[in-house]
Amino acid sequence: MYKTLMLTLVLLISAVWLQAQDAGQMGGKKSGVTTIEGCLQSSGGKYTLTKADGTTVTLSSHANEMIHHVGHQVQVTGMPAVKTVDTTQTGTESSAKEIPVFRVQSIKHVADTCTTK
Repeated sequence: MYKTLMLTLVLLISAVWLQAQDAGQMGGKKSGVTTIEGCLQSSGGKYTLTKADGTTVTLSSHANEMIHHVGHQVQVTGMPAVKTVDTTQTGTESSAKEIPVFRVQSIKHVADTCTTK
């Protein structure tokens, strides 16, 4: 039983690592780079951008730069990505979830206050 569990864990980790490698190789392409604008918010160390249409985008990366723009209207340039969150405990069914995020490459200040429609 223990060997089966360990083998499953090794295979799962290998699959996630390979997927991350593929995502990293695709991440280097410039064709997926885009810019979005909205109101930058922070909660619990996580950053989100609320766009003018009310949709919220979870951001990843550049926390050192983003902290100075919380509550401001900003433009972020980057590309869509997926973050895997896994809180699985040993001996239980996987609880891994994929969360869509926007991987920030740069941030530009637009205004000191957020605009809303």
